[in-house]
Amino acid sequence: MDTPEPSRRGRQALPLIAGSLAAVVVASLIYLHPALPSLPKPPAAPRSPSPATIPARYGAQYDFISATTGWALLVATSPPTRFYVYRTTDGAKHWTMQLSADLAIPGFDEFKFFDSKRGVIWIGSPDRLYRTSDGGTHWDPVPLPPYQVNLVTFSDSSHGWLLASERDQELLRHFLVTIDGGSTWTELAWPKGAAWANDGGAGHLQFRRPGEGWLAAAGAPEPTVYSTVDGGASWEPHALPTPSGPGLVVDTTVGLLPGVGVIAYTDYSQGVGIPTNSFAYTSTDGGTTWRSVTPPAYCPRGRSSPCPSIPPWLVTFQDTSHWWVASPDTVWESSDAGQSWQSVYQQLDNWVSQPQFVDVKHGWAELFMGSAGGQLSGLAMTSDGGLHWTQVNAPRPS
Repeated sequence: MDTPEPSRRGRQALPLIAGSLAAVVVASLIYLHPALPSLPKPPAAPRSPSPATIPARYGAQYDFISATTGWALLVATSPPTRFYVYRTTDGAKHWTMQLSADLAIPGFDEFKFFDSKRGVIWIGSPDRLYRTSDGGTHWDPVPLPPYQVNLVTFSDSSHGWLLASERDQELLRHFLVTIDGGSTWTELAWPKGAAWANDGGAGHLQFRRPGEGWLAAAGAPEPTVYSTVDGGASWEPHALPTPSGPGLVVDTTVGLLPGVGVIAYTDYSQGVGIPTNSFAYTSTDGGTTWRSVTPPAYCPRGRSSPCPSIPPWLVTFQDTSHWWVASPDTVWESSDAGQSWQSVYQQLDNWVSQPQFVDVKHGWAELFMGSAGGQLSGLAMTSDGGLHWTQVNAPRPS
């Protein structure tokens, strides 16, 4: 005879009935054997140490060239101001300090390794430039021209460009190039029609290789970037699209897309100097045509739509198609060069910031977390293309 299937309520009651029966059996055993010795408790498993974090008074930048090898640059933002360079070769399990020095005024703009041996650091104010050719074991100071340096960028360990001004006359500008890693500098002509590279900060001048470079400069009646194919000897202007009614242009910057192409960012303001709207445009044909990029919207918890888009300058690039952007609790991926986005990872405790990738599987990102002493930062890494992130050790100044 078939046994009827229990009803839904009956199925829900089965675990309760089983639990009651088990309790009766255990109680009976205790009554019949009152002297039954109690079993010793197993020893508690030792807690694994939490990954190291960086105190709130430090800013950090990372640059990895593989899943295991990378460098960290830490800068103390409150007195005593000092910077530190660390290296890891085991995927952030351990860090070794390679360089440390005092800074008059903290800040860093260029921190880049071209391979396992060669890298550069431009840091602080007054500006300092360092280079290494042995993976950071030794760092050599690089002489700079006798000007107020505003920007330094390198396409490789030999070719670099520098924007500077006279220390007592800010309107006298200088644009220089080096082909020997900074040992000597040669002055170039400034692009015709360009007043200056806005505030001269990072992102206003980028070179992909010794020939191809991009410049974001003020002076034109509309947002404009300039391109060069001869290392800065000559420049061609490219007007950017202008949205309707965004306000006054505050700043324009440029970034290089992996392999080929450029992305330009324009900030607008409805008030006095404070950006209220940011737009991004990409070009893969040398600036002839531009396509708009719109990151996903981010809604903080408890806020209903409409929600603002994540600022486009937070987007990072894995390759020509796969792009990433992070909000305080979600990491988003685009597989079509920023035209559409999907959430691939949610983190409710810490903020995964600006993921960077060394290949299709491995990447890293800075973590931010609140504490009683202020906002700490840490390091997270992924080995499955960003689906999962694991917090790992960050270097910690002694």
